[in-house]
Amino acid sequence: MNQRMKHLLPNDQCVIMKRTAFFEDANTVLTLLYQPLIGMKSVALYQALWREHGARSSQTAFSHHHLMGILNMSLDEIYEARQKLEGIGLLKTFKQDETYRTYYYVLRKPLSSYQFFDNPTLTILLEHHIGKEAHQALKQQLAPSQQLDQAIDEVTAHFDDVFTTVKHLRQPAKKTTEESIVMTSDLPLEWLYKMLTQQQIEPKQILTKSNLNYMERVSKIYDVDYLELEKALLWAINEEMAFDRQEFLDMCKDIYYNKHGSVPPRLYAKQDVETEHNEAQQVEVEHSAQPSDAESKQAKLIEHFNTITHRELLEDYATSGLASMKEVDMLTNVMEEHGLNQPVMNVLVHYVLNKNGNKLNRNYIETIAAHWSREGIETAQQAIELAKQEHKLYQTWQQKKQRQGSKQSNSKKSSEVIPKWFKEQKQKKQSEDQSNDQQEAETQDEDLAAFFKSFSQPKQ
Repeated sequence: MNQRMKHLLPNDQCVIMKRTAFFEDANTVLTLLYQPLIGMKSVALYQALWREHGARSSQTAFSHHHLMGILNMSLDEIYEARQKLEGIGLLKTFKQDETYRTYYYVLRKPLSSYQFFDNPTLTILLEHHIGKEAHQALKQQLAPSQQLDQAIDEVTAHFDDVFTTVKHLRQPAKKTTEESIVMTSDLPLEWLYKMLTQQQIEPKQILTKSNLNYMERVSKIYDVDYLELEKALLWAINEEMAFDRQEFLDMCKDIYYNKHGSVPPRLYAKQDVETEHNEAQQVEVEHSAQPSDAESKQAKLIEHFNTITHRELLEDYATSGLASMKEVDMLTNVMEEHGLNQPVMNVLVHYVLNKNGNKLNRNYIETIAAHWSREGIETAQQAIELAKQEHKLYQTWQQKKQRQGSKQSNSKKSSEVIPKWFKEQKQKKQSEDQSNDQQEAETQDEDLAAFFKSFSQPKQ
């Protein structure tokens, strides 16, 4: 509520605008496709704004209190629903501060059913929300496939083949292919080009604008980092050196489930997630004492493990600053095979390097990874605590082994057969030593008595 009060009050005015005509199936798409993602209240708000726009003349303002009445929703609920509409791309909001604060709500038309199912972000999330079978049924109902046989060739004429704007002949402009377009993407394009070139794969054939758009959206949904993206991309290139989107999607799913468990990705309100995270942190702070220096160092180490990849960790250990790609691939495979997330894998690598003389032995790493996977280790903190326990157990075992070796050595000595003559000779020597000590003591007593007697005699 406090957050909402900073941005929205019941007396704030609103004006609804709609710049483009909607598709005929807009209501169906809103109810069956958008609603599972953003919820009933958000769809109800959108439909209410849509109806108000049709019932009022252009640029007519009304208060949010009116919306509260017709929707039977609190202002907090309206504010949250509005944010979801903005996030999903159905609403744009503008604000004007004058005598009254006025919000301008620009309704954006929902995607058509075909466009919705062609959008990788929305269709993938819808499948996770309603299930695969229901998703396929909706797709078949609202966007049935109408594909031509592959043997049929397209002969459609392009605009430039039919029309021209000038009468005089000129050299045809060079067609701009999808590969030659200067693309902007959050993906590391230069690194992807270099990686594919090293694998002897033509980058322009794979990294088209549409493919990059698809990879960017899917990798965001499934929380795929750049190191994992490389593996997923190489996996998705088929024998014809073409990009297989389904293979890429399946690999990204595997990566996600290995990192985050069996709960599929869904749309969560970011504010709710941040609130839960802050509450959890507050509980930890309240139940923990003032951290010592050791705890502060460990906290910094955990934060470091949470923010890097095992490639960067190996680069930190290398004097050259470069990591062995063979070792990176080996660690990536182990991490994925045993379902460890990145922070836990970083702790494992750190533990093995320090314990094994900066050497990475695959069998040793797999043994620990399998153990930690069975123990359900999910955080760097848990991994560090378990590593400490195992180290203490190893030290205890070493000490016990040394004590057992010492006992065995003593028992071996005591079980040896000693000859009788050796015992008699030893006893004779001990008695002779005692006799000599006694004689020496008596001699010393006589000398001391004579010494003191000399002082007691009167001088001549």
